[in-house]
Amino acid sequence: MEAIAVEDLTKSYGEIKALDSLTFSVQEGNILGIIGPNGAGKTTLIRILSLLLKPDKGRILLYGHEVNSRKSEIKNFFALLPQEAKAHFYTLTPFEYIYHYLRMRGFSRKDAKIRAGKAVEEFGIDYADKIMSTLSGGMVRKTLLAMILSADAKIYYLDEPTVGLDVENRLKLWEILREKSKNSTVVITSHYLNEISSVCDNVLLLKKGRVVAFGKPEKIARQYLSQFHSKIVVFGEFTKEDYTTRRAGKNTFVYAKSKSEEREVIEELKDTGIPFKREELTIEDIFLVGNLR
Repeated sequence: MEAIAVEDLTKSYGEIKALDSLTFSVQEGNILGIIGPNGAGKTTLIRILSLLLKPDKGRILLYGHEVNSRKSEIKNFFALLPQEAKAHFYTLTPFEYIYHYLRMRGFSRKDAKIRAGKAVEEFGIDYADKIMSTLSGGMVRKTLLAMILSADAKIYYLDEPTVGLDVENRLKLWEILREKSKNSTVVITSHYLNEISSVCDNVLLLKKGRVVAFGKPEKIARQYLSQFHSKIVVFGEFTKEDYTTRRAGKNTFVYAKSKSEEREVIEELKDTGIPFKREELTIEDIFLVGNLR
């Protein structure tokens, strides 16, 4: 069953077209990752899907219901964590924050307490009785994630959910989202493309408000990286005109076009003594090699 159907969605800000005739659908129980360069339209799309912004044209259906015709009912279908979400009631504890959120969504006192307790346990919030104003940014972000995911929603919209989280908590979130997707549909945006590749059933690639590609992560990676055989991560500087290389921070990424070229690169690196490792190609490499810049 289609949980989300987007048809010809268009939104402009003056002369800038943020979304340009987007059409796609998400099946119930799937996790969709939305990625793209800065300014691609990711946050605008999330804001429209969650009824915070009106499109100029097009329509959205959630479980077959057009959102503009039944807004009050449709809002109960989803839970949203915006990219810029912040805690506003700093005198509350994480447990209280989650509890009051659930009460606002219509849960009874008893159910809200039970769900809030499960949420802090599931996310490993061992500071549930601390005042929010005393917590770090990452701890607050984790509390807000636990709050949103404690709701019994059909659809979860998470805009850059892992901002401020360390690696351990990001991995924990992906585990929770996979479990949630058994009964719900999840839509996330993220700049952690390797994690998007591992957690999402499908990926929507946007560029300048248009759908560039839609499908399984591995299929999209093959489609846009078909000219390359593998990637070699060099932990240092390595430049040679014969190879396709990209510099990112302290590392150099070498994209081998064939098995034989891969062997050549590895032999040269061994001779120079520069440490390296071979990796499979991922969606992240689409951006590194410049196909979607």
